[in-house]
Amino acid sequence: MAFISLSNVFFGYNDNNLLDGVSVAFNDNEHVAIIGDNGCGKTTLLRLLTGDLLPDSGNVTRNASVYLLNQINVSDSKSGGEQQMFALMRAFESGADILLLDEPTNNLDVDAKQKFFNRLNAYQNGVIIVSHDRELLQQMDKIIEMRNGRLYVYGGNYDFYTAQKQIESDNIYSKYIDAQKSIIRLNNTMNIAQNTRQHHEAKQKKEIANSRRSKLEANALKGKSQETEAKKRAIIQKKLDEQKSIQQSLSEQMRNDMIKIPVPNKPFYSKELVHIQNMNFSYDKKIIFQNFDFTMYGKSRVRLVGKNGSGKSTLLKIICGELKPLSGVVKTYGKIAYVNQDLSILDKNKTVVENIMETADCLKHDAHIIAANFGFRGDASLQKCGMLSGGELLKATLAAILGGDNQPDLLILDEPTNNLEIKSISVLENALNQYSGAILLVSHDKTFVKNIRIDTEINIAT
Repeated sequence: MAFISLSNVFFGYNDNNLLDGVSVAFNDNEHVAIIGDNGCGKTTLLRLLTGDLLPDSGNVTRNASVYLLNQINVSDSKSGGEQQMFALMRAFESGADILLLDEPTNNLDVDAKQKFFNRLNAYQNGVIIVSHDRELLQQMDKIIEMRNGRLYVYGGNYDFYTAQKQIESDNIYSKYIDAQKSIIRLNNTMNIAQNTRQHHEAKQKKEIANSRRSKLEANALKGKSQETEAKKRAIIQKKLDEQKSIQQSLSEQMRNDMIKIPVPNKPFYSKELVHIQNMNFSYDKKIIFQNFDFTMYGKSRVRLVGKNGSGKSTLLKIICGELKPLSGVVKTYGKIAYVNQDLSILDKNKTVVENIMETADCLKHDAHIIAANFGFRGDASLQKCGMLSGGELLKATLAAILGGDNQPDLLILDEPTNNLEIKSISVLENALNQYSGAILLVSHDKTFVKNIRIDTEINIAT
C-alpha cells in the first residue's frame, strides 16, 4: 500500500505554530478532506506532504507518487472554469498514488462540477482535498479538521462530521454548566466559611472577656483558629480558581461568531426593483445578451444560473451600473448594494470603523457599536481592512452594508462563498437569513443556496 505519513511533525512561521506535534497517515485508497479556518495551515500541510516544505522537526515518510494541484489563478485568456477543468483533468490523468487538490471546485459551474465529481468518484487511488465546498465534503471517506496546530480526524463525510461536532459542542456545554454549578457551590462555601469565622471570632472575644485566661493565652488560641480558617479558605479558593479557569477555557471553545443584523426603521421596497427590457450587450464581437428581459421585485430571493461565460456576473454589473448596455431599458429602484467576489467594497487602507462610517453613513460612536455587534470589539475595530483575513473581511463588509438602519433594498452577491472557510460561510448564511430585503445571487454552492432560502432561479442562456 502506498502512503504518506507524518510523525510528531512541528512546523511554523515565526511564532505561529501551524503544526504542533502532528502524527497522521494518508494512504492510496481513501478520499480525505482537510478543513479549517483560513490561515490554519491547510495549504502548508499539502506542501509538507509533497516535500516542497520540510518540517522544523519530526519525520515525513513518503512511499507514494503524488500530484499537487494548487489553487488556480484566473487569467484573461480563459475563464476560471475552463482553466480549472483543464488542470483537474491533467491531475486525474497523472495516475498518481495520491492526488493533492487545493480548492478544486472553485470557478466550476454546475455542469463542470458534476463532471469533476464523476471523475473523482471513479478515481481508484488516494485523494487529499483542501476544500470548503460542503457538496464535495459530503462525498469524502474521512474529514480532518485543522485547529490550533492539531489534526482532528472524523471517520465519515460532512454529515457525519457535523453530527460529531454537535456531540462535542453538547459535551462542552454540559461541562461548562457543571463548572458553573461548582463555582456557585464553592462561592457559597466560601461565604459560609467567612460567616463562620466571624462568628467564632465574636464568640472567642466574648469568652476572653468573661474568662480569667491571660491575654497571651487568648491571642495564641485566636491565632491558631485564624490559621486553621485561613488554610480552609485557601483550599476553597484554589478549587474556585481551578473551576473559573476551566469555565473560561470552555467559554472560549463555545465562542459564537454569529452576528445579529438590526431591524431597520424603514420599510423595505416591496415593488419592482429591477426592470430590464430588450437589452443588448457584448464584449467586442462576442454577444452576451440579445433582446434580454429581466424583472425583479422587492423581498424576493433570486439566483442566476448558467454556464461559465453565460453573463451572470456581467448582468450583476449592469444592474449596479458598473457596465452600460449597448441598447435597451435598464431601470432600478430603491437602494442597491453589490458585494463582488473579491469583497472590494471596502477601502483596504481604512479601518473597520472608518469603512462602516463611510458605507453606513453614520457617526463614529454608532460605527463602533455596529463593529462590536459584528465581532470587532476594542482594538479589533481599528484594524485596517487590508490586514483582515477573508472571513473577517466578509464580516466587516456585512457590518458596513447591513449593520446600520439604512440597509439596502437589494443585496447583490457574486460567488460570496468562494475562498471562505466553512465557519465564515455559516456566519454569512446566518446574516442573510436575518436580512429582510431582496437578494440577487450568483453561486455554484448548492448547500449555500438552499440554506439562504432562494425562492427563484433564472437561467441565463448563452
